Amino acid sequence: MDHLWRPLKQRVSANRQYPTVEQHVGAAIRWVLGLSAQDALRKAGCLAEGFWLRDLLENFWRPTYSL
Repeated sequence: MDHLWRPLKQRVSANRQYPTVEQHVGAAIRWVLGLSAQDALRKAGCLAEGFWLRDLLENFWRPTYSL
């Protein structure tokens, strides 16, 4: 969670004051949804060498077609 919170705080929350909580939440949501797939996986820890579900992620969506 810290890998996600730290950059979100730096880019969205630090030294900023929003008129409403809803606008602040909206800015945070836009930042999270704007992450690339690679960045989202990295910040979630899925790309870490010791990630405990790595085998599942690498083998879960196998191709269902044959060449």
